[in-house]
Amino acid sequence: MSSPSVIEYFILALLLSAALAALVLGLRRYGRRIGQGRAGPPPAAGRSFAGRAFNAHSFVRRALLAERLWKRPVAGLAHALLLGGAVVAIVGHASFALSFVGVDVYAGWFGTVVMRWARELAGLAMLSGAAFFLLRRLGRLPRLVEGGERKGFVAMEVLLLLTVVAGFVAEAFRLATLPAAPAGEFVGSALAAGLAGLDAASLAWGETLMWWGHGLLGVSFIALIAYTPLSHMLLGPANSALARPRPGIQLAPIDFDADEDSLRLGATRLSELPRKSLLDLSACLGCGRCQEVCPAAQTGKALSPKKVMLTCAEYLEQGRADDAQLIDEVGSEAIFDCTTCAACVEECPVSNSPAEIILEFRRNLVMDRSEMPDTLALANRNLEARGHPFAGTSANPDDWCKGLDIPLFEAGKTEYLLWLGCAVTYEERAQEVARAMVRILEAAGVSYGVLGEARCTGDPAKMAGNEIQFVDMAQDNIEAFGERGIRKVITMCAHCFNSFDRYYPELGADWVTIPHSVLIEELIAQGRLQVARDDAELITFHDPCYLARHNDIVEEPRKVLSALGTLIEMPRSRKDSMCCGAGGCNYWSAGNSGSARINDVRTREALDTGAGKIATSCSFCLLMLGSSASREGPERKVFDVAELVAERILPAAGR
Repeated sequence: MSSPSVIEYFILALLLSAALAALVLGLRRYGRRIGQGRAGPPPAAGRSFAGRAFNAHSFVRRALLAERLWKRPVAGLAHALLLGGAVVAIVGHASFALSFVGVDVYAGWFGTVVMRWARELAGLAMLSGAAFFLLRRLGRLPRLVEGGERKGFVAMEVLLLLTVVAGFVAEAFRLATLPAAPAGEFVGSALAAGLAGLDAASLAWGETLMWWGHGLLGVSFIALIAYTPLSHMLLGPANSALARPRPGIQLAPIDFDADEDSLRLGATRLSELPRKSLLDLSACLGCGRCQEVCPAAQTGKALSPKKVMLTCAEYLEQGRADDAQLIDEVGSEAIFDCTTCAACVEECPVSNSPAEIILEFRRNLVMDRSEMPDTLALANRNLEARGHPFAGTSANPDDWCKGLDIPLFEAGKTEYLLWLGCAVTYEERAQEVARAMVRILEAAGVSYGVLGEARCTGDPAKMAGNEIQFVDMAQDNIEAFGERGIRKVITMCAHCFNSFDRYYPELGADWVTIPHSVLIEELIAQGRLQVARDDAELITFHDPCYLARHNDIVEEPRKVLSALGTLIEMPRSRKDSMCCGAGGCNYWSAGNSGSARINDVRTREALDTGAGKIATSCSFCLLMLGSSASREGPERKVFDVAELVAERILPAAGR
């Protein structure tokens, strides 16, 4: 036997073409499954799947650079080795085609650098990466198995390892026939030394056998990709390419003017979910990263975002897109456990959004079935009857401003509306934030005013699943703002900001909303507000989910706190911060007596930093953390950023 002939290369090329055809057919199968979902808006110019534009930023950072995988450096390195090695190996193997037009691919710098050194290192990189993933699977890493497991990884990782090993052995047989092994192919040379006792015929047969073994294993791997969980190698990048530019959760609006047959109040089955959500399910590999960061799962509650994704993915694979049993299998308890913190969205390496799927189920339970926990039902009734979700509050809407001369907003004269929201209006502790903010605005000479009546954005209704109530409240607010000519709004609650900035424009709102911590940072930076700094004051900051993860507002509150004292970060901070537990209307949740309270866990993490004060910039975070911290002793430990700033305003500050 001799080195592979033209005929053998031709046969292998045919097999490779068949494998690629199998890959395409497998991907088309995914396309048909995904197409069973609800269509998005009609594609505009330059738009792609489900009305989504190609997100180059997300594609480069999450797919090509695997940014989120590097949060765990060892896993990130293993992925990089595997991907980088595969790219180099593909280039090297494709280069063999040049030999059929008379090019010696092993000659010159190309032969030395690419065909020898680079391919050798690439093989070792792939071997290391595949071995890491295989050992991790066989070691039953908890996050890979808890909440369910996708089958097929081990077999494909073994197949990949065998492919790489066969390639090195084939190389060894080839090198053993040469008078002297060239530099670069050091692995093959080392293996070739063990073949020194074989005669020429045995070496020739061995080379042919291993060449075909390597080729057939590689072709088999390619053919199986779309029929195993390794399809995420292609579906994941596609999903990241279609991710929204804006982070966090984005619930699709409901067209309440649609006819009865077209109107969908959330989802009970896969066919009622958006197609992008079905792509999420197809791209999910069950890595468990979402479960590791989910505050509900961390504290022993029923919700596991990973389990939700795998359950839905199983229905999709089984052709049960129209099976309404899905929502009951996921379970109402798990559905209402979601705090809408978007930690799962931020963590997913392939840009999935488990929270959006969960909230579509929640919408259906609330609006179609009228099913919700009793405490949430009470908050919902209060929203409908009183315009706010609080029950049993002793505060009156005007209590927060007693003793203060607060101007009303005047159209054409006032620059900013200071929006109070429901928490500041009806919770005594949160009212102190509004009083502090008034001091700051007046010290900085900011033109501001308030409404003459108490209002809520409707965020509790929306995140509880009652889109009908949210739209009614939002449209009422939009009309009131339009009548007053309001163009700029200051919010003191992260949830209010998110609703105004993310969802109100869909309903016709056209004003600018600014969180109070962002405005305070601007006032300090401009010199309009001067504050005293005490280096000995140790402050830790809790990032509200609806500012950090949902809206990329991370640095501004830190700059404010750094102007007051020494900032100490918690182990989980910024966009990796842990939720306080209030989101998704869970502020009014009775909770599970058998599980830990999310706010207690987060407060303990803050106290363990040794900081004297815990700061935040959201009314609900203030209330949740303050409630937990109060059990540590009578001394107040949790403050809003505005409260800390108001205490440090220098007399010289002002107009």
